[in-house]
Amino acid sequence: MNALKKYLTVNYLFSLTSGLVMLVLSGYLDQLFGIANVYVFPVIGINLLGFAAFVFFVAKWKLSHKGLVYLISALDGLWVLGSLLILVLDPFELTMVGNTLIGAVAVWIGFLGYMQYRSYES
Repeated sequence: MNALKKYLTVNYLFSLTSGLVMLVLSGYLDQLFGIANVYVFPVIGINLLGFAAFVFFVAKWKLSHKGLVYLISALDGLWVLGSLLILVLDPFELTMVGNTLIGAVAVWIGFLGYMQYRSYES
């Protein structure tokens, strides 16, 4: 398996797992993050499942399509940017655990996005 396919596969598996966790454990995550709106995690979870399906499609059948690979990396970059804005501006007054998890996931997604981009260029 080449490096690009490996990073895209990790990305879709992580997105799939995260989406399912957000759907199944949304009540627990609401408490952990200190969120009162019960729709936040299910909505993000559903979107992550859609993203995971898209990344799976690209990894399986469109690996050579430069634009799609760059789009996935750009979407990963937007996730990181959004996470940084949440951490810096603190608009939702999340718990320390919530902020720590957001930061850790942002670092991981940033790494995957960078490695996907870099792997395509190699």
